[in-house]
Amino acid sequence: MPTTLPLAPSQQMMWEFMTALDPAHPGAARLVVVEFRRLSGRLDVDAFGQAVQDVVDRHDALRMRFVRIGVQPEIEILPRVRSPLVQVDLTGQSPAAQQARIEQIAYEHRTVAYDPTEAPLWRAALIRLSATEHVLALCFFHMVSDGWSCRLFVEDLCHAYAARLGAVRPQPPLGVDFAGLAAIQETELAGGGVDAATRAAHWRDRLRPVSPYQLFPATPPAPDADLSAEVATRFAIPPEVAARLRPAARRARTSPYVLLLAAYLVMLSRRAGRERIVLGTTTLGRESPLSQRLIGQFTNNVYVPVEIAPDAPLGAVVRAAHASLTEAIAHVAPLHRVAEAVHPDFVRQRPWTDSHLFDAWFQSAASASPVLHCPGLRVEPLDITARPAPGTPAPVVAADVPADCLPVWLKRGSPIVVVDDDRAGGVFIRNRSFFDDDLVHGLIDDYLAVVAALVDDPDRCPAQLRLPDGACFFDHAAG
Repeated sequence: MPTTLPLAPSQQMMWEFMTALDPAHPGAARLVVVEFRRLSGRLDVDAFGQAVQDVVDRHDALRMRFVRIGVQPEIEILPRVRSPLVQVDLTGQSPAAQQARIEQIAYEHRTVAYDPTEAPLWRAALIRLSATEHVLALCFFHMVSDGWSCRLFVEDLCHAYAARLGAVRPQPPLGVDFAGLAAIQETELAGGGVDAATRAAHWRDRLRPVSPYQLFPATPPAPDADLSAEVATRFAIPPEVAARLRPAARRARTSPYVLLLAAYLVMLSRRAGRERIVLGTTTLGRESPLSQRLIGQFTNNVYVPVEIAPDAPLGAVVRAAHASLTEAIAHVAPLHRVAEAVHPDFVRQRPWTDSHLFDAWFQSAASASPVLHCPGLRVEPLDITARPAPGTPAPVVAADVPADCLPVWLKRGSPIVVVDDDRAGGVFIRNRSFFDDDLVHGLIDDYLAVVAALVDDPDRCPAQLRLPDGACFFDHAAG
């Protein structure tokens, strides 16, 4: 009988959040990561299916299931789990019909809730478009995979496929099980010479008192409001501003990412009428070479509190953001330790999500996945928009979840910023059921104005900025 195990440290935050969204049905949260690849060339379908199974056998996370849910869950790693790969043949259909079906498969993968007690906690489809063209669609429950793992899955799959064809030797075993993975995470979180007590004290000093509030003005959800209706609105930094971003970051002795983060802090501070803003962001959580070869959920959330004085220069905000982010990364800790440090009633009030710890979210997109080559195949990243078939009902509506969970869904759907890896633009992602298009377009206009001001004149003060939209959040940000 498999041994039951507690969550790995980096899984704690994700599980607490899912449980807060719906305590009885954490899988209803539909928190997933996805990967799409185009396979061009002659594909040996049998060998490919065997290769997928080889990857399942290689990585414990792909054979994980929960034996107990709730605030103290337990998991087990099954010795054998059959690959969930399904094959879909679209040959003979028009390109438009093929594209529509691919988008529907992507939507189904994202929106069909997982049962955490049933393995495997991921989905895969091999979609045949022609004799020389296939699409691989992958979707992972976020408890078993992060964005890095998606790329790793495809890399290991290509190697396993080549091995099945006799072109290379099979990969040697990883030599670490899930318990070993959890130990690696504990070791990496304890790195840098900062002990657990010091890390807890850091967050207690930086984040208390915790006063959860909704920063962005939101429309109260109707009973039939779609709680999973996330949409992305793209923005581009004007080329002349983007060209000056890196030189401005060098002058400030920081990175372009921190410069863009500081601009977002200034914009939110102005619109919310608050001099202190806490941004949430994420770290990769993979410090060792071994952790970089393991499929699993490794990312860690950190929190970046910054004071934005209206009469201080923008350059001072950049320096403060740089210092706060550096300290946050140096003191990264599992959610439970952070929560216990800043919220005395954490244990009694669980599930208690980390969304209480930040005002807004800002992160970087993952680096672009490379084009890979297998025997006779070119494997390249593919961008797929998930679209439901006409008449498809919403997967989860406000009436489906307990009323006391709706504030967590609201915070989940609040606008977040994901900046592109090249720092030339990004997306605002939000739930359209709560946050309308006008709000997001105004945020984008104001954000780009602050980015331009910060790049061109870091000696200017936030109070001197003129925001194109500038609608206030005051009534909503009172806490």
